[in-house]
Amino acid sequence: MKKHFTIYFLLLLSHSIFAQDMMITDKSSILPEPLPAPRLEVTYIANSGFLFTSGSNRVLIDAIYLDGEVWEAPSKKILKSMVAGNPPFKNITHLLVSHYHEDHFDATLTAKFLVNNPKTYLITNKQTDSVMRRVLKMDPQFKRPEQSKIIETPMFGMETYESGSLRIKCMAQRHMGKEDYNVMSMGFLIDFSGKKVLHIGDADFTEENFKDFGLADENIDIAFIHYWFLLDCEGRRIIDEYIKPKKIVVTHIPYDELRRDYKRMREYYPDIEVFLNHMDKKVY
Repeated sequence: MKKHFTIYFLLLLSHSIFAQDMMITDKSSILPEPLPAPRLEVTYIANSGFLFTSGSNRVLIDAIYLDGEVWEAPSKKILKSMVAGNPPFKNITHLLVSHYHEDHFDATLTAKFLVNNPKTYLITNKQTDSVMRRVLKMDPQFKRPEQSKIIETPMFGMETYESGSLRIKCMAQRHMGKEDYNVMSMGFLIDFSGKKVLHIGDADFTEENFKDFGLADENIDIAFIHYWFLLDCEGRRIIDEYIKPKKIVVTHIPYDELRRDYKRMREYYPDIEVFLNHMDKKVY
């Protein structure tokens, strides 16, 4: 009886060890839970100008300019802080410029900004770079080619830039309006390690501007879109078919028309957001 009990005990012990091994094996095969999307802080500068902050990446776009005409422009105080690289504009990692129009970009101020912020990297297109070069010729200290990535893709082409955890798809799109038919406006799809932001500059709401970029499959978290898109049926079709963002932030709004048009835009997209005050911040 004692012998049978010993054999039974050994079998039970063996089965227990085998079960524990199986449990360990099962645990090791469990996939780790996906990391949460990074925190994204958005600061409104003016018009189409924003500062995106996520982790160590601080991306400033279409924000350094003097004259917006009918559009909002940064105050002198904000411009001074940006160009000098003072808080809250310290340690800007990337400066993105969609196109050379004066309500998005000023060449002289941008050149000074790059001198004052030698670790900032400029990304823009050849047309904007040609305007920059006129300034570079006037003052040798502004010659900092190691700080710039000039996108040379033709109209409707795309080029991807990567740096550490940051990935930016740069899309060459045609500007709105017949008078600006030959102006290239860069669209930027910025991937902050999972949180995706689209900024379309002043791109026209045409199919050729969006059909080949695959944006609808990118699972875009926030799209920064100028207000003409939302007031035009073709613009809304482009948004719904070719962009499909989770959230829309409206840009480039002439504020004398905001009250009249904001209600109309919300009829189509009830959860759109508008930044009303310079330096307002939101976290997504």
